[in-house]
Amino acid sequence: MNDNRTPSRRSFLKQAGILGTASALTASSLQASDKKGSKPTPSRAKNLIFLVSDGMGSGTLSLANHWSQRQKDRCLHWMDLYNRGGWQNALQDTASASSPVTDSAAAGSAWGSGQRVNNRSINYSTDGRALEPIFYKAKKAGKATGLVSTCRITHATPAAFVANVPHRDEEDTIAEQYLERGLDVYLGGGLRHFQSEKRDLLPAFAGKGYAVCRNMQDLVTLDEKRDQLIGLFSESHIPYAIDRANDPSLSSVPGLEQMFQSALDTLGDRPEGFVLQVEAGRVDHAGHANDPAAILHEQLEFDRCIPIALDFMEQHPDTLVIVTTDHGTGGCQLNGIGDGYNGSGAALDRISRMNGSFESLEEIFRKEGRFVAEAFTRVTGLVATEEQAGKIESAMESGQKYLSSVIADVFLPELMELTGVGWTSHQHTAEPVVFLAAGPGADAIPDFFENHRLNAHLRTALGLNA
Repeated sequence: MNDNRTPSRRSFLKQAGILGTASALTASSLQASDKKGSKPTPSRAKNLIFLVSDGMGSGTLSLANHWSQRQKDRCLHWMDLYNRGGWQNALQDTASASSPVTDSAAAGSAWGSGQRVNNRSINYSTDGRALEPIFYKAKKAGKATGLVSTCRITHATPAAFVANVPHRDEEDTIAEQYLERGLDVYLGGGLRHFQSEKRDLLPAFAGKGYAVCRNMQDLVTLDEKRDQLIGLFSESHIPYAIDRANDPSLSSVPGLEQMFQSALDTLGDRPEGFVLQVEAGRVDHAGHANDPAAILHEQLEFDRCIPIALDFMEQHPDTLVIVTTDHGTGGCQLNGIGDGYNGSGAALDRISRMNGSFESLEEIFRKEGRFVAEAFTRVTGLVATEEQAGKIESAMESGQKYLSSVIADVFLPELMELTGVGWTSHQHTAEPVVFLAAGPGADAIPDFFENHRLNAHLRTALGLNA
């Protein structure tokens, strides 16, 4: 194996599981590529690391950065990139073929296939043709491939680099295509689409040589000589970062940075290189739920992945690194509150004291079959009125699917005053989104582009046009 690699999976994950990764990833790694003697950038990319914070509008980035400055006395790693040499800073238009407001399936397919498709479709053209995803091209060129996500790994954004389905909800079919198409790494949630009473795909993966992981310990003890890896750490999505930090029963579930490091350890020394997508998928979900604490901690977790990518790129300058998002969700913004807007800083402090997501409250309420006032106050710091509790219980009785969104709506004025965070909707938004890239081919990316045009730049940078 190549000795010139990032720290081993075992040593990193032990730190992550026991001590936490935030302190281990220091600002020094962000300065590494600016030091004298840095390796020159090759003309062609051997590797691609594609980091996507799904559903991150500029307001979410701003919220996380203000929190980091106040609580950690430093900017986000993302913000540091703007002050570094060699990073292309662009805006990206996110419209789909069917709407100015995209969904993740269409946005990911634009990147994956180079064509705009209709919302809900994954790599199917508007006239019904299956399009060739970029990971298929990469595999034909001999490159290793991998997906990492805090969503179900069969969810829209990861699937859009690999799969072809007319509708994104066909996740069982996507799982079957994953087995057939043979990527080297799959790490995320979504066990239910691989293993059920009707079928179990995991023995077939194991039969093809994949190491199968179900928890953090499996990653820590993984045989580092294994070339293929599948890890499914929850039935559905990976629990929110804020819940993993506060619920001891979730301590065995790895976070995004742990999965990312494991993927790099598996892929990083391949002779023909690799392409890897890493998605903070639950930023989007927290935006849909209008959950200020959840979206903050999801974005912070994503930010901790940036130094991992930079450390790898410093050792492997033939790596193209992209840091971006596919669309905004929810219209998240930190607003001015208090006299002269001087209460917004204290609002950030109050977000810090929130210790669970609305999703965690939903699980408690559904388990108990009622609104649990004590749990609500413990998580949010708010006290519910009888009328508000009744609205939540009425939503439960009516079969409301997403109770997290109901919580946000019922307590909207109180949450706004508490956190300073406001929202425009529970839906996706159409603003152009931020995009950063560094490494071979980054300088060819224009300052403003339509999302589907990125695919051609990636293929050119990686030499996949043949």
